[in-house]
Amino acid sequence: MPAIAKQLADVVAQTREIVDSVIWCTVSTVDSTNSPRSRLMHPVWFWESDTSETSTPVGLVTARTTPLKVRHLAANPTVACFYWDPNHHTVAIDAAAEWLDSDARAEAWAAIAAVPEPVGFDPAMIWPDGPNSHGCGIIRLSPFRIVTTPAGDQASMWSRPEPGPAGAPPNDR
Repeated sequence: MPAIAKQLADVVAQTREIVDSVIWCTVSTVDSTNSPRSRLMHPVWFWESDTSETSTPVGLVTARTTPLKVRHLAANPTVACFYWDPNHHTVAIDAAAEWLDSDARAEAWAAIAAVPEPVGFDPAMIWPDGPNSHGCGIIRLSPFRIVTTPAGDQASMWSRPEPGPAGAPPNDR
């Protein structure tokens, strides 16, 4: 059964409920030879942005700057985030991903720490020396497709209207 295309605000309402209860998701990247790699991550999503069709939620995720992750995002700066809960509610978020520079990383660090637990957390428990600690990175996620499927219900989908920002993946719905 195909997903029902909906406005961003409608999809975000369902998405946020599921994502904020699951917290952790599987994040997949693809390398330069199109080989996938998945890992468990804890993105913190900021939903309060203007939910018009030109402004989407933003995700911030702390990540170790491992050579593998750096190479994958350099080769293909997109990720797939998948949330699942035991009641079989799911959310799939496809997003453009970019490593933040040190100034933006400090702002993102503070934003993540300001969100109440369990959705937010203090990144200092991983990097006690702060956002410029060795190996500390923060990735900004800019969704271009969100598919939310509450258990037993039809999926709802939002995708960025064409043509999208420069460098955005094609929108093949």
